[in-house]
Amino acid sequence: MSETKACSVTIHIDQMLVALSSAPLRPSIFRVSDQLRSINQEAYDPQIIAIGPLHRGKDHLQDMELHKVRFLKQLLRRRKESSVERYVTAMMDSIDEARNCYAKAIQLKQDEFVEMLLLDGCFVIEFLRKFQDRKFCEEDDMIFQYGHIQSHLLHDLVVFENQLPFVIVELLFNMTKTDSKDINYLMWPLLQNGIFQMPYLPEIPKAPHLLGIVHDIYCSSFAEILSQIDCGEDTKNVANIDSAVELKEAGIKFKKSEAKSLFHIEFKNKTMSIPVWEISDATESLFRNLIAYEYYLTGSHQKYVTDYVFFMHCLIHSPKDAKLLRRSGIISNFLGGDEMVYQVINQVGKNILISEKFSYSNIFHTVNHHCGRKRNRWMAKLRRNYFNSPWAFVSLLAAIAMLLLTVSQATFAVLSYRHDLKRGS
Repeated sequence: MSETKACSVTIHIDQMLVALSSAPLRPSIFRVSDQLRSINQEAYDPQIIAIGPLHRGKDHLQDMELHKVRFLKQLLRRRKESSVERYVTAMMDSIDEARNCYAKAIQLKQDEFVEMLLLDGCFVIEFLRKFQDRKFCEEDDMIFQYGHIQSHLLHDLVVFENQLPFVIVELLFNMTKTDSKDINYLMWPLLQNGIFQMPYLPEIPKAPHLLGIVHDIYCSSFAEILSQIDCGEDTKNVANIDSAVELKEAGIKFKKSEAKSLFHIEFKNKTMSIPVWEISDATESLFRNLIAYEYYLTGSHQKYVTDYVFFMHCLIHSPKDAKLLRRSGIISNFLGGDEMVYQVINQVGKNILISEKFSYSNIFHTVNHHCGRKRNRWMAKLRRNYFNSPWAFVSLLAAIAMLLLTVSQATFAVLSYRHDLKRGS
């Protein structure tokens, strides 16, 4: 009896081994981990449209499904095509490659998956194409009559869980283009979000999806800078720096930097130079999705966005720190008060894992060495205890005045006594 059971288990396991592909899976689109999602779940959810399978079917995203079909119809009419057959064939040929891009098994039948690739891919291309050149828009196109809808769509296209494999997007673009423009120009709307300043459109890097392309473009200039200097020590040897207010008390100044990259922070001659960071309603979601992308990067990739957020999270411990950086021209606040800036940066900086070699370890080491000197510690304590308010300063001046008066009186008494002794003798 036991031999029969052993045989059936053996057969079952052997079948699983045969069914398992020998090729290593290298997915690029994941469900965000519970650790990241627990801080703010809404930051990882699309607002009005599902792209790809992970949010497909959600009730609040259904209104845009009709627009996907409408965009495809307009595309076919513009190209004078009566059928989608050649596009469907292309999607069928790419189905295995597309499925392997998702870490989680996709519970869609083959026909449903192909339909999704075609409709979603064409919508992404047409939306970005129309955004760049309004001659492709229909007069009654509701999406381009309302600015808030366009803003929501631009947000949703860079949500980590809301991605299509870029090979699909590129394939459909090449099949539908009517001029000499390459796919680079489609990326421009995704880069003009007010948070990063992009003076020109660089060459599109090789990345698995739109969010990956946005990430790599944003990080490219800083990556080049970092490649020319020693990153520093391993993460385990990095000690956190004090907050901005505490560093100021220790004699460190803050200055707005004109560096091209948001991430290029420098510390020289007791001055920390930091580029302007524009904080708006879109900041938390964008940065959280960029951090999620870095979270799933394999190998020893540098996590530029995560390291930067950790740096700023260390500097801003309270609204007072946010106020100091705002007054220094480093924080550009589109949210409202300094309290809101503090809350956003505090949220974004939670539950993150920095690079194995932290991008700013040299700066942390130099700053901590400066703050560790006895003279600087003494000066910081003096500023904190006596110069943090007008009344404390007045009290200090009064105490100094009393001390000087007491010393003068004592000196006068001694001199007077000596004078009397001389006269008596």
